[in-house]
Amino acid sequence: NEYKSYLSMEQCLSQLVGAARVMNLPPSQVTPEQRKAAETLLLKFKQSEKPYQICTYILENTEDAYLYFVACSTIKEALMREWNLLTDHDKDGMRDYLLNFANSHQYLSGYVLRQMLHVVALIVKRATLTKDNNYLKSFVDNICTLLTSPTTIGLGLELSSSLLAEFTVADKTLSPYMSYQHNLDCKRAMEESPLFKIFLKIFELLSDIRSKPSSIKSDRNHWLKIMTILHSILSWDFSVILSKRLAQISNLSMPVVNLRPPSRWSILKEQQVIGILAELYTMFEVDRDLQHVARLCIVQIGTLQGSIFHDQTDRVSFLARYLATISKLISRAVSRDSRDEHHGLSLAVRQLLWSYTSQDINHLNAELWNEFIRALTEMTIKVLQYSTSDDELSDTGSTQDIVDVLLDSWFNLVGQADDLISNVILDQCMLRVVECYVQCHMAPPLGIRNDENDMEEIDVDTEEDDRIKFRDQLHIIGSIARRNLAMTLPLYSKLLLQRTALIRERAESQEESSPLFEDIHWLVLLIGYTISDSWSEGQASIPSQVTDFLGQTHDTVNIDAVQHFIRNNLGKCTEFNGNVLLASIFSLFELSAVYQDLLSKGACHFLSPQIYSSLMWVLARLAASYLMPQEHKYTYIPPSIILVFGEDSLVGQWLIEFFVEKVISGLVFFVGEVTVAEDCLLLLQSLSKNAKIAAILMQNGNFSKLLEQFTNGVLNLPSTPCKRLFGSSLITIMSHLPTAEHDAFLDKVFGNIRSTTISRLQPPQVSKIPESPALSGQVLTALDTFHGVATGLVTKVVESVFNMILPVLEGCVELVKVSQYMSPITQTVFQLFCCISDSVILHIDKQQTHQLYDICYKLLKCYSENSHRPGILTVEVGVEDAKYDHMLLCLELLSHLCSKDFLNFDMPDEYDDSTSRIVLIGLDILVPHIDINLLKFPKLSNEFFKLITFICEVYPEKVATLPDNVVDQILNMLQVGLNNYNDDITFFIFNAISALSVYSASSQPFQRKLGQLIKHTLKLISQQELSAELYDPASDMVFSFICKCQEEYVNVVNEIVSEQTDATVRECLRTAFSALIPNSMNITRRDKSQFSKIFENFAINVYGVCR
Repeated sequence: NEYKSYLSMEQCLSQLVGAARVMNLPPSQVTPEQRKAAETLLLKFKQSEKPYQICTYILENTEDAYLYFVACSTIKEALMREWNLLTDHDKDGMRDYLLNFANSHQYLSGYVLRQMLHVVALIVKRATLTKDNNYLKSFVDNICTLLTSPTTIGLGLELSSSLLAEFTVADKTLSPYMSYQHNLDCKRAMEESPLFKIFLKIFELLSDIRSKPSSIKSDRNHWLKIMTILHSILSWDFSVILSKRLAQISNLSMPVVNLRPPSRWSILKEQQVIGILAELYTMFEVDRDLQHVARLCIVQIGTLQGSIFHDQTDRVSFLARYLATISKLISRAVSRDSRDEHHGLSLAVRQLLWSYTSQDINHLNAELWNEFIRALTEMTIKVLQYSTSDDELSDTGSTQDIVDVLLDSWFNLVGQADDLISNVILDQCMLRVVECYVQCHMAPPLGIRNDENDMEEIDVDTEEDDRIKFRDQLHIIGSIARRNLAMTLPLYSKLLLQRTALIRERAESQEESSPLFEDIHWLVLLIGYTISDSWSEGQASIPSQVTDFLGQTHDTVNIDAVQHFIRNNLGKCTEFNGNVLLASIFSLFELSAVYQDLLSKGACHFLSPQIYSSLMWVLARLAASYLMPQEHKYTYIPPSIILVFGEDSLVGQWLIEFFVEKVISGLVFFVGEVTVAEDCLLLLQSLSKNAKIAAILMQNGNFSKLLEQFTNGVLNLPSTPCKRLFGSSLITIMSHLPTAEHDAFLDKVFGNIRSTTISRLQPPQVSKIPESPALSGQVLTALDTFHGVATGLVTKVVESVFNMILPVLEGCVELVKVSQYMSPITQTVFQLFCCISDSVILHIDKQQTHQLYDICYKLLKCYSENSHRPGILTVEVGVEDAKYDHMLLCLELLSHLCSKDFLNFDMPDEYDDSTSRIVLIGLDILVPHIDINLLKFPKLSNEFFKLITFICEVYPEKVATLPDNVVDQILNMLQVGLNNYNDDITFFIFNAISALSVYSASSQPFQRKLGQLIKHTLKLISQQELSAELYDPASDMVFSFICKCQEEYVNVVNEIVSEQTDATVRECLRTAFSALIPNSMNITRRDKSQFSKIFENFAINVYGVCR
C-alpha cells in the first residue's frame, strides 16, 4: 500500500532494518523461524503496491547496503508491474532521482550501484519506443558527458554497462513485461547510432591508457570496466532475427557471436583498432584479468564480417592485418610459456578459421599465411608437451581444454586444405603435430609421457575412459594423419612392431611392462582412427583419403607375397614391405598373433586385458570397413583392397577364421573381464552385419563350436550387455538367410534355451526360480539373450522371432507373479517387454498385435497386484530407485504400444481401437502407483506427461468419453504437472489441453471439467513468468478452448474476475480477457498465428498489472 504518513514509513523502516539484520547474520545466530519471518516480511514488501515513496525514504534514511538493494529491487518490480498505470512524469522522475542519488553517493557498494542503474536502464528501455526518436540518443549523449569528467566517469561506465546488458537481448528470451518484438525493436534503436557513440567514447578512453602505463595498477578496476564494456560492444549480435524460434536456434549454433556491424563501423577494420588491442594486450601482462578481457576482444575482432567490407579485397586486407598481429602474439606466447595466453589465442585462431574460408586465404600473401601456420604449429606442440605433465587447472581451464580448441582449428584446416592453392607447408606442419601427439603418448626415452601414476591407471576401465574421453582428439588426429599417410602409417607400424617384440621378450622374463602396454594401447587407437572413419552406430567405412592415397600412388599388391607373409611371418614381429596400409593393418595382426601365442602358453596373468580390448575394438572397425567391403557404397575402392580383403580372396576368408579365433580367445582366457568380452562380441557383431561374411561364418568350425556351447548352455558371458550383444549377433546372421530357413535356424540355435526357459516358467516350477540363485541366474541369462535378439530384429525376421518368443513372454507373466515387487527379475522382464514391443509393434499383423496387447495387459495387472500383496515392500536402500526404474519401463512399454496407431501407415480401412484401449487401461493401472515424490525424477515425469499428452492428442474422443473418475484422474495429473514441474512438462500439458478442447464440444460435463483446468492455467499465466518456448503452445491452448467452448470460456472468465477484491484489477482482467476473443472462431493456421500476437500482449499485460 502507499504509505501516507511519516510515522508509518518510520515504522516500516524499523521493521525492514530488523529483517535485514536477521538476513545478514550467520545461521548459528538466528533461528529458522526468525529467518523465515524476515524473508516473509521482505517478500511482502517487494510485492506491495506503489512502494516508491517508502523506497525513496529508505534510500535517504539508512546506510544499510542490503536495504539499499532491497529498495532498488522493489522499485524495479513495481515499475515493471505498474508501468501502464504510471504517468511519464512519474517514470522520468524516478529515473532522474536514481541517477542523482547514485551520483551523489560515491560510497555505494558495487552490487547496490549496479542494481540501481539496472532500474534506470529498464526505465530507458521501456520508454524508448513510446518517446520520440531522440530519447535514447539524448540519454546516451548524457552518458558520454559523464564519461568525459574524471569525477563522473565511474558512474558513466556503470551506466553504460547496465544499458548494454539491458538492450543486447543476448539470451533471446522474453521479458515477462515486454514482448519479444518490443525487445528486438529496442535493440535496433540502440544499433542506429547510440551504440556507436558509446564505442567511440570507450575507444577514446582506451587510447589514452597507452600514455599512462603506470595507471594500470593504480586504476585497475577502472580499466577492467572499460575493457569489459568494449568486449560487450564487440560481442553485440547485429544480425536480424526474424522470429523467436530462429533466435533460440541462433543462440545455440555458435559459441562466439560473429561481429557484423553496419558500414558506419568501418573503423573496426583499420589497423588502428587491432594495433591498439594488441598493444594493450602486451601492456596488461601485469594483470591476468585485464589481459584475459583483452584476449576476448581480440577474439571478437577476428570474427568481423558482413557489410562493413566493401568487397573481397577489403575483407582480405583486414584478414592479413589480423593474421600478422595474431602470429606475433602467438610467437610471443610460445616464448613466454604462458598457458593462459595459449588458451585465449587458441580461441582466437579457432574463431578466425570458422569465420574465413579458403577463398579468402588463397588471396593472402603466401609467406604471411605460412608464418601463421608455423606459429600455430609451435603453439600446438608446446601445449601438447604441457599436457604430458600433471594437468592442473588454471583460471582458463585445463591443458586438455586448450588441446581440444587447437585441434578444432587443425580439423578446420584439414577440411579446407585441398582448396588451398599452396598447402605444402601446411601438410608439413600437420605431420609435426601428429608426430608430437604420438610422442606425448609414448613412454621415455622415445616419448615424453609422464608415467609416475601409470601403475594405478593401467586397467580396462582406464582404457574405456581413454577411448571415450579422447574420442574427439583421436578423430581429429586421425584426420590430420590421413593428409600424409606415406609418413604416419609407417611410423605407427614401426613403433607398434617394436613394442610387440618387447612384449614377447618381457613375457618370457616376467619384467614389468605397464608403460609398454600403455604405448601399445595408444598406438592401436591411433591406427584405428587413421585407417577408418568415425564409427557411428557400428557403421565404419574406408576414409576417402585412404582410397585416394592408394589410387594416386598406383600401389599394387602381390597377393602371393601377402599369403606367404601370413603363413610364414605372422607372429614373428617382422614388417610387411610394400603397401603402407597393409603394413599398418598387419602390424595389428602381429600383435594379435603374439597375444594369442602367449595366451596359449599360459601368460594371461602377464598380459594386459586393456590391450586385448583395444585390439578387439580396432579389429571390429577393420571388419566393418575393409573385410569384404560393399563396393556399391564407395565411388572408388583401390584394387589392392579388393585383392586382399574381397570376398574371392583367400586372405579375406582367412581373416574371418582369424577374427573368430580372437573372439573365442578373449572369452576363454579373459574370463570375468567385462570390457574385453563386450569388445570381442562387438567384433562378432561387426562380422554378422555383412551378408557375405555371415555366410562364411555359418560354415566356420570355430563359430560352430561357439554356437554349440551357447545351445548347450555352457557359454559363460560375464555381463548383461554381453548376453544381449551375442543374441543380437545371432539374429543378425539369421537375417541374411533365405526366409525358408529362418525357422530351422531358430530351432537349431534357440530351440534348447527356449524350451528350457518355457518349462521353467510354467507353474509350479516357476515358483522355485526366485528362491534359487542358480535357477534365477539361468532364467535371467535366457531373458537377456532374447532381449538381444529383439534389438537385432529386421522386418523380414519379425514374424518368426515373435512366434518363437511369444510363449516366453507368457511365461514371464507367471514369473512376475511369484517374484518380489522390486526384484531384478521384474526389471529384466519389463526391459524385455519394452524391447520386444518397440522392435515388433509396427511389423506384426492384427492377430499378433492383439496377442501382444493381451500379454502386456496381464503383465501390468500382475505388477499392480503384486504391489498390494501383504509384506511385499520392505524398507531397503534403493527401493525408491527400483520403483522409479520399474515405473519408467512401464511407461515406455505403453509408449511403444502407442506407436502402432501413430506410426503405422499401413492400417486397414476399418479402424481398430484396441491400441487406445490397452494404453488407457494400462495408464489406469499405473497412475495409482505414481505419486508426487516419484515424479520428482525428471526422466520419469517427462515420460509420464509425454504419454498423457500423446493419449490426449491421438485419442481425444476416447478421453472425453471415459468414466468420470478416470477423466478426473487425468485432469488432476495435468494440473499437478502445471504446478510442480519444468517448461518441458508444461509444454506437453498445454498441447494436451489444446487437443482435448477441440473434442470437448460434444460433452457439456467434460467441458465444465476442462474449464476448471483452463481456469487454473489462466491464473498461473497471470501469476508466473511464461518462458518464450511456452507462448505458442499456451496461445494454441487458449485459442482452441475459446473457439470450441465459448460459453464455458465466459463462465471461466467471470469466475476469475469475481475472485478479485480490487475493482481496478477486476476491470483490467475483464478488459484483457475480452480482448482475447478472436474475430474468427475457425481453428486454422492463419487464425492461430494472428491470435498468438494478441495472446502475447495479454500475458504481458495481465502479468504486469493484475498479478
